[in-house]
Amino acid sequence: MGTVNHLQQFHVPFDAEQFVQSHKECPQDVPLLDALWKMVHPAVFWREELIAENDGVCLRLYHNTLCVQSCYVAKGLAQCSRATVLALTIGSALPQFAANAAAEGRLYEAAVADYLGSHAVELFADAFCAYLQQQALPKGMYATLRYSPGYGDWALSAQPDIFQFLNGCRNKIQLSENYLMEPVKSITAIMGWSDKWQKPEYPHGEHNAFCNGGHNCAACVTWACRKVRNQG
Repeated sequence: MGTVNHLQQFHVPFDAEQFVQSHKECPQDVPLLDALWKMVHPAVFWREELIAENDGVCLRLYHNTLCVQSCYVAKGLAQCSRATVLALTIGSALPQFAANAAAEGRLYEAAVADYLGSHAVELFADAFCAYLQQQALPKGMYATLRYSPGYGDWALSAQPDIFQFLNGCRNKIQLSENYLMEPVKSITAIMGWSDKWQKPEYPHGEHNAFCNGGHNCAACVTWACRKVRNQG
């Protein structure tokens, strides 16, 4: 614990045939998807620390190295003694291809590349978190689901604190003044570890807490949200 780990390469299996079958809205262009996937170059930074305090509103990691101001995250990690914070990216090649294709009027290729990139980073995150879970099981530790800034009441403005916690990701992932990441197909997240099995379910309900707005409240099941969804 306390060390920022870095993997420059991480293999994520990809079956284009299976992908198009499970993503009906994606163009059924297997050859193009296979070619685009070769531009996916995953990299990840992560750090594990003890949870020093969780009062239901703020989760503090060991020696106050990171404070997560979120009832949503605090509730989700209520049974946890440790947490892993991570930042991961699929690299710049695929997003750059999408941008170049759009600029050159190759809108079909641009759209497919952008769609694949959005899903590729989620596939990568799922695969890497599953890898961490496999490493933790022999130690009797179970993982929560992962939580990212911008969801629930964990404000996107928390991104600088995460980057500081991860030592700036060695400048491999950049953060803008608007808290957006570059390469664009990148995410940050936290997941907790407990010696009790964790039900794979996000907290839901209502609580007198924060809401950073901008969500589809009609479909929201965020536990920390104060908004009454049936009001017109």
